[in-house]
Amino acid sequence: MKQLVGMFTFMLGLILGLVGGAALLAYAYQAAGLYPPDDATIKFIARERGWLRDDV
Repeated sequence: MKQLVGMFTFMLGLILGLVGGAALLAYAYQAAGLYPPDDATIKFIARERGWLRDDV
């Protein structure tokens, strides 16, 4: 029983650590301005450079 509780606690800590770490990393990237551009920005840049045709 003690081993089962320890295993459950470990898995819960692992999951919370991964989610919390990912959220912290995403916040740090956003605060530093390093987040990737969204789809609309990519399409705008492609149109400006002539890489994307609207008639297709």
